[in-house]
Amino acid sequence: MAFLQYFYVFLWAALAVMTVVVGRKEGLLAFVMAGFFVFMTVWYGLRAFGGIAMFDGTPGIVFKCILGAFAVLLAAVWFLKRRRR
Repeated sequence: MAFLQYFYVFLWAALAVMTVVVGRKEGLLAFVMAGFFVFMTVWYGLRAFGGIAMFDGTPGIVFKCILGAFAVLLAAVWFLKRRRR
């Protein structure tokens, strides 16, 4: 089970790098997505490598609030981009 924790960290990091490299032409939307993936990399990394319970109690609530903020931000950027076309 510990292998999956490390795998998720590297998966989120790979997605962040790939989004920045491939998404340069997309502009702001790609950078918001990359920011989300970097956040997920750090959050899962703290759990896997630091042994901190990042999904329990107050950190779990903070995690959900940040995910909600990213969802609203992504939706707003996507809507504005679509509206401009």
